[in-house]
Amino acid sequence: MKRRIFMQKAALGGIATSLLPLSCDAPKLDTEFLILGGGISGLFLANLLEKAGKDYMLLEGSSRLGGRMFTRTDMNRDVGGRGIGDKYHNLLPLIEETGVEMIDISDFMNAPSAIYLEGEIKYPWPKEEVKPYIHQFKALGKSDYLSGLDAWYQNPDFDEPYSEFLKRSGLSDEEIALADISLNYNDIYETSAINAHHSRAFGKYNGSKRALNFKGGTINFINKIVETLKKPILTNKMVVRIDDSKTGTRVTCEDGSSYKAKKVICTLPLTTLRDVKLNVNLNSNQARAIKEIAYTNITQIHLAHSAKYWEDDGIPMSMWTDTPLERIMNVNSSAAEKQIACWVNGKGTAFFDNMSEKEIANYTIKKMNEIRPASTGKIEYLGVQNWGQYKYNKGAYIEFAPGQASWFLDMVKPAGNIHFAGEHTAHENRGMEGAAESANRVYKELIS
Repeated sequence: MKRRIFMQKAALGGIATSLLPLSCDAPKLDTEFLILGGGISGLFLANLLEKAGKDYMLLEGSSRLGGRMFTRTDMNRDVGGRGIGDKYHNLLPLIEETGVEMIDISDFMNAPSAIYLEGEIKYPWPKEEVKPYIHQFKALGKSDYLSGLDAWYQNPDFDEPYSEFLKRSGLSDEEIALADISLNYNDIYETSAINAHHSRAFGKYNGSKRALNFKGGTINFINKIVETLKKPILTNKMVVRIDDSKTGTRVTCEDGSSYKAKKVICTLPLTTLRDVKLNVNLNSNQARAIKEIAYTNITQIHLAHSAKYWEDDGIPMSMWTDTPLERIMNVNSSAAEKQIACWVNGKGTAFFDNMSEKEIANYTIKKMNEIRPASTGKIEYLGVQNWGQYKYNKGAYIEFAPGQASWFLDMVKPAGNIHFAGEHTAHENRGMEGAAESANRVYKELIS
């Protein structure tokens, strides 16, 4: 990484003259392929272009690389994507190539859980079917859900409000409201059921049986990928304008620098791309998608414990609650770790949006002690990650509202010299595997 940091500073200081901003009418290209975004899809594509001996550059708006694969070194926690399935055929070859050590966390993902509802802890659960995730899995299991990984955007019959699907599947209004706490969507009444069907199909047809994490955090994998790259990788390059023409595409950054390329690969989330001035010949559904599609708001409040308070009260660490903390999750990957996270989704994140760090810390500790008296004096606040307010993403991942999935095929088409990658453009997979899939697709588009 030291060589990479030097390259960035040199370019910013004017030492690397080949990267100096060019005038708008200059015909010279700075590179053949310009990648926008240093998340896993952008880095994965850069690695493919590197192996093929192609000329490329990568611009990242923030001061770090990795995108939503984010190890917060200030609290030594992964706060973004970290789970890898053992059948991720797009991503696993690169993981093996870089030699990053993995650990199996499958057993920790199946830990028991309790519920705190109307001021009372209930454990064991009153009845098995009360569990929110049991509700949705039973409903999805009874439906004729998608027949393959790529069927989700081809089935308009599944494109309805998720709450309506669950109601037709036999859930009561009370059960649907409880499920709204547990599911990773902005609002179960406004999100499309197609999101849940796609997740369910991914779980079935991807074939993964075990879940893996990167030992020491996702930062180790990101650093190893960067070490394979020899071309310019520039951080602090927030894109503000893209101008496409017959002679190439010029990208202008917030610092006034600009770069012209034969082809541009945009991996930016739609939520940040809509803030970019686009002089690009988009199709109508691309324009609508960039303007309208939302990403899921997720706020994580991270805690550590000094003693195993759940052994004192006999209740599992993990809980669903009807409080603003929503879910209290065991996010450990080994018995030696001390990781707890309060996981707040969708509209519930607004409760914390205007709080200071101190206010969030005080509220969380007080509420945790109220819910679990045994935790008093045994937990500490580490930090918060608010993905909805993180300006480089403005959300955790794409969430289609009813009707929007029908835009997908148009949304991911090339527009002039611009190609689109990123998890939100994956035809089959989700998460990091989807991001890698999208990079493979765009590589074929560029090299064919």
